Amino acid sequence: MVSLVDIVPQTRTVEIAAGTIKLRGLGIKHIAALLVDYPELRKLWMNGAPAIEVEALIATMPGAVGSIIAMAAGEEKVADQIIDALSLDDIAECLIVVRDLTMPNGVDPFVAKLGRLLGAGELLSGKAADTNTPPPPSN
Repeated sequence: MVSLVDIVPQTRTVEIAAGTIKLRGLGIKHIAALLVDYPELRKLWMNGAPAIEVEALIATMPGAVGSIIAMAAGEEKVADQIIDALSLDDIAECLIVVRDLTMPNGVDPFVAKLGRLLGAGELLSGKAADTNTPPPPSN
């Protein structure tokens, strides 16, 4: 049996233009910090949230993406510099690795588990649990 103190985060080395970078998945503290720092991101996770303001989302995305990669690299203090230093290909590759390490089974199973945890009969995405379509209106 594994002790909780023996668990170490999985990491993956990513090849970028400047060399290699070691990334890990984000934990609940990282995700909570992102949702506090970037309210538009919070709206992406909330069913029935106010409308996403596209201009605000676009304006905050560079900072959010920089924070995600910096957190995954364990270098939160350089989050602002990351976006200027990485190419779009490097950013995409880093985000894919962070997503895979954060939610190893994918986004949909995570959302389904979160719905079960919260006692929801439906997924947080607004789709019925046994279909891929939204549930009918409850009028």
